[in-house]
Amino acid sequence: MSKDKFIIHVISVGFERLGELKVFVQSWLNQTENNWKLTIIHDGKNENFNKIMEDYKKQRPNQITYYASEKRYNDYGHSLREQALKKIEGDYVLLSNCDNYFIPKAMKYINEALNHIGRELDVLMFNMVHSHQSKTKEGKTIPSYSPLNVEYARNAIDVSSAIVKKELAEQVGFRDKTFAGDATYFEDIYKIKKKDTKIAKIGRILLVHN
Repeated sequence: MSKDKFIIHVISVGFERLGELKVFVQSWLNQTENNWKLTIIHDGKNENFNKIMEDYKKQRPNQITYYASEKRYNDYGHSLREQALKKIEGDYVLLSNCDNYFIPKAMKYINEALNHIGRELDVLMFNMVHSHQSKTKEGKTIPSYSPLNVEYARNAIDVSSAIVKKELAEQVGFRDKTFAGDATYFEDIYKIKKKDTKIAKIGRILLVHN
């Protein structure tokens, strides 16, 4: 546990791609510090998913929970995120997809930042490697699987690239079910406290986005 025992609740949604799911879950089992909880949600029923996750839950029964929704929403996981945000079990929440994976020291660096800044921190961002090809403001093409310098701005942040204080995440939910839902989530968080929102960033790559 970290010094102040911050708990990070990781909520991740997936659909099939079970090989990537295993990599994602293992990336949390590999963390060098263990003050995390993990909830995995499958978009629709899937028996193979249940079998895989039952094995992982046996390894960490107090840290891992999972379930599959009765129906498939097919909306980038946003409806299931919105439901899960009503049941956060920690000080901060990290939303993700099950085809990403985090470096083994992700929690170590998050803990260091939280313990340095304190509980007044609202959002903690970090950089990532992004799978999508993109462009700079000047129009230069950035190849897929290049480092992304995360910023608190539309088109420069991903839902997986920041933890958010529980109270703020619960308040905003996940109202935008479109492709732009990630950006809307962070914009809605900022609207609560506006310029008083306390935002910090770890200048390291903590995950690979697939």
